Amino acid sequence: MHEINTKEIDLNLLVILKTLLEESNVTKASEKLHLSQSATSHALKRLRKMFNDPLLVRSPTGMIATPRALALRESLESILLNIEILIQEPEFIPEKAQGRIRIATSDYATTVILPPVLKELAQKSPNIDIECYGWYNDTFERIKNGEIDLGLGVLAPYNTDDLRSETLFSESYVSIVRKTHPILQENITLDAYLNWPHALITITGSPILSIKNSSQSHVDRLLEELGVKRRVMLKLPHFLSAALIISETDLILTLPRRIALLFANFTNISLFNPPIALGEYNYMQIWHQRCDHVPFQIWLRNLIKTETEKI
Repeated sequence: MHEINTKEIDLNLLVILKTLLEESNVTKASEKLHLSQSATSHALKRLRKMFNDPLLVRSPTGMIATPRALALRESLESILLNIEILIQEPEFIPEKAQGRIRIATSDYATTVILPPVLKELAQKSPNIDIECYGWYNDTFERIKNGEIDLGLGVLAPYNTDDLRSETLFSESYVSIVRKTHPILQENITLDAYLNWPHALITITGSPILSIKNSSQSHVDRLLEELGVKRRVMLKLPHFLSAALIISETDLILTLPRRIALLFANFTNISLFNPPIALGEYNYMQIWHQRCDHVPFQIWLRNLIKTETEKI
């Protein structure tokens, strides 16, 4: 029995064989394949050798397929169709998608970004589950090793070529105090700002929004450049608990504007612009390059981008 070495099979030859069997004519097959007649004839010789069968033989009425060729014809179409399906990019249908996405972030994003995103997700892709994890010092490494699918945060990845990032929006700062705080009754100068105790949001012990990887927060670093210092009476790892505490104390909390506006809807706080130029920063989504072409993750990143543009 003649054995075929599958490692030596040229898939292009199978396409040519299918066309030859359909046309039963080398010239017509050549035209359909956009090949020269000599190239098609050479391919037929290789096919005959591969299958150890003449495949097409001459007759008074033209070329006819051998019994072996007729048997091959029955399976060639399905084989080539399966190959085409295999190499085609899969069609993504949100309504039918299943699985889970693991997101690393702080409660800023779970409060500001995820509510409108999850509302759309529940309507358009209801069988997807979301798992949220805190943002820690090893989050970039966990994205790289596949433990986390997507990060939502402030810091862009450093010194790596395999992580991708996309800016979602620019965020600014605002300060919040309880509505009856005495500072609201005066002109809010830098001295007035510094005369009251402050709260600070931290993540895993590091000041939130410490853009330059400093041990200081962004606010404290800028104050130091001015030669002054505030008293940070309270450090907390969560935004929500901080807002509730602010509403019951004399503390001042300087935080991202978007989340402060949300807190103002249900807590007893007022907002004011800090008496120091704090600038803006970019909030972004971060993923590994292996996810660049994953249909659902592309769709989800686009959904997050679209929804955050409305915030």
